[in-house]
Amino acid sequence: MNIDLRGYRQKVGMGQVQVANMLGISDGEVSLYEQAPETVPMGLLVKWLQIFRVDIATAMSAPIQSLKAIDPGNPYAELYHRLNLLNQYVDEAPPVDALNLPTQPATPNDFKRRLKLYKQKPNVVFTGGFDAGKSHMANALLGSKNLPVGYQPATRVITFIRHIEDRPEWFKGDVLIFDEDFWLKDEKGKLIIDLLLLDDQERCEKYSIQAGSFNILQKYGVHGEYEEITAHAAVVYMNAPLLKACNLIDLPGYSDQPDEVSKDVEKANSAAQIADVLLYASPAKGHINGQDMIRLGSLLRSLPAPENESSNFPTLGNFFIVATHADPSISDEQLKPISDKAAKRLYNNLSETVIERRREQTNRTITEADLRQRFFTFWSERPDRCQRLFNELTKILGEFLPQVCICRIDREMKAIKEDNTKKYLSLIEVYKTIFTDTDIEAKNAQQVQLEALETNEVARQPETQQKRDKVLKRIDELKQDTKSSFQLYVQQLLTVDVVEQIIRKKYKDKKEAKECLAGYLVEQFQNQLENLIIANSEKLKTEIDSFLEAYKEAEFRGYKAAGDQNYKNKDFYFKFDTNGSFLAGIAAGASAFGALSFWAASLGNLGGYILIAKFVSLLSYLGIGFGLTGGTAGVMSLVAAIGGPIVLGIGVSVAIGLAVWGLFGESWQKRLAKKVVTDFEKQGACIQFLKVIDEFWQDTANAFGKGADAVETDWNKYLEHLREISYPETESKEHIEQILNKLEILRDFFAAIPWLNFNFCS
Repeated sequence: MNIDLRGYRQKVGMGQVQVANMLGISDGEVSLYEQAPETVPMGLLVKWLQIFRVDIATAMSAPIQSLKAIDPGNPYAELYHRLNLLNQYVDEAPPVDALNLPTQPATPNDFKRRLKLYKQKPNVVFTGGFDAGKSHMANALLGSKNLPVGYQPATRVITFIRHIEDRPEWFKGDVLIFDEDFWLKDEKGKLIIDLLLLDDQERCEKYSIQAGSFNILQKYGVHGEYEEITAHAAVVYMNAPLLKACNLIDLPGYSDQPDEVSKDVEKANSAAQIADVLLYASPAKGHINGQDMIRLGSLLRSLPAPENESSNFPTLGNFFIVATHADPSISDEQLKPISDKAAKRLYNNLSETVIERRREQTNRTITEADLRQRFFTFWSERPDRCQRLFNELTKILGEFLPQVCICRIDREMKAIKEDNTKKYLSLIEVYKTIFTDTDIEAKNAQQVQLEALETNEVARQPETQQKRDKVLKRIDELKQDTKSSFQLYVQQLLTVDVVEQIIRKKYKDKKEAKECLAGYLVEQFQNQLENLIIANSEKLKTEIDSFLEAYKEAEFRGYKAAGDQNYKNKDFYFKFDTNGSFLAGIAAGASAFGALSFWAASLGNLGGYILIAKFVSLLSYLGIGFGLTGGTAGVMSLVAAIGGPIVLGIGVSVAIGLAVWGLFGESWQKRLAKKVVTDFEKQGACIQFLKVIDEFWQDTANAFGKGADAVETDWNKYLEHLREISYPETESKEHIEQILNKLEILRDFFAAIPWLNFNFCS
């Protein structure tokens, strides 16, 4: 039912409040029903139209002016064409079984799995308060009315909206709804949102609740009659131009109550972490309140920085703050100052912390004016209040973001070719040297090396254990240091006098201080936690390197024993990949990595490891796999969000408490400071942060244990393999010759990967 209720009201010059009074409903209901007239009950609709002296038949047949859906084109067409050719290349390659080596090198199947990741489109995530109009905005961008909208919290599932061409062949419907068990979970039970699972037929069928046409989304995807159905997420397939350039993810809204552990909020927090582009919706009336500020700080921390990949990418270009419900009751003269003031308040609260971190991360100056450019308005019946948003999003999705994604893939593809080809060439050289008669000296050196390594094992094992114990002790010391330093910081900051000085310095009036202060203090806590974690994680890198050095020193003794002349030419030797083994160990399974992610990022180019399947989770955590940013920057943004939902709950609760609290007396700053300090202490803010610190360093210890176990296991495999190749029997010679043949096939495979650089990638 497509009836222009707003247009009829504006034509007769009536306001929303006037219509609401005549209908006996609230002006908020009038606003939302005007956005979604198909949700108006028939009896109410007839009464509504009678106000304008319009019969329902005339209203239903009248044309309604609406925005045209955005169309960023098909920016990944050339990339997908090349990836399809690469898939054909893999399929036509000679089959190669897994190599039985101490540290497994990459195979064509690993490469093919990587190609699936490269075909994943960027994720555009819609989030904000429950009544902010996210689904309505998504419908307008899509040129659709298929996403449910309505008054009161509507969306209760994470809704993944994909192009019809991305629909798997085995699924014939428009919508698939599934429960929480569909997702994989890490060791702590936290969900891992992986869009590749949406193509897994067996998993989708096992955990599907309902499948069919768009009407089931209205039934099971919103709060209401079917609330008892434990729906968690839905995937929707549409033939919309926008979806050629991205996936849309529509999240349940944040509550306006301090219930930050509700199921809806859990869903919103978990899925927001996979955003490549973020659209945060906040109503124009009351635009960006204190709760919004707290959430925006956390969301911006975990948002990738495409600026690192492309100098052309606009500053904060994947960050959109949208003033929704920008209806005609707000004049043009009133609308601009709404965004101006919100940008100023937000910049004032975030500039010293998350925005400063972003400056360091991107090596760009970020001013208040830059942040102001990321504020937009939306009212679908007024193109002039939407067009800037539509135009900017079209440019980001159709031009700037594709360049970033394609150049990252281009860079990784070069690393895959070069690093793996080099690795195979090195291995081939070793095996050829050992199993030909051309260099007896080298073969003797290999045997001398092995004997030295075996002799050294008696001394190496206790030395290695001592270094392992030293790392674990250092982790505990760094945990205690992080906690004590953070406690001291909180004690110094969270005093009435200090908070009063902050209020006097940063806020001009009572209203702004009450609105923003809780969020500002949460930002200071978050920022200090980040600083401490980064500093102490840097210190741990030295200890990790020292532990791994025990294996490298053992290998060095073997080289040295074989003779200085041969040691200089290390190509004679089969080398142990210490870093690769440790990386594989910490990345095995679904777990967090803590401070070890900093160690991994310090290795620099990880091209030689990108294809190994068990590194996918680690590389994703580092921002190298699924995200748009790599290296330390990617690590920092994720470690920065460590407190996420916990911190969010503290800040929002305090902000709500301040919003309903009166201020009286000569020094309102002092009274407000006392109230805030008391509320943060009641919420146990410091205790909650200390729990997060404990968890971070426990993750570090667990990950280190896995990595250390893997290195020791692979070292023993390494020695066993050295025995096989140093003193080969007839049977083992045949086995090694088979390995050599496979290595040559794999070398040729990676060296000949048909990949030409994209012209716009430097």
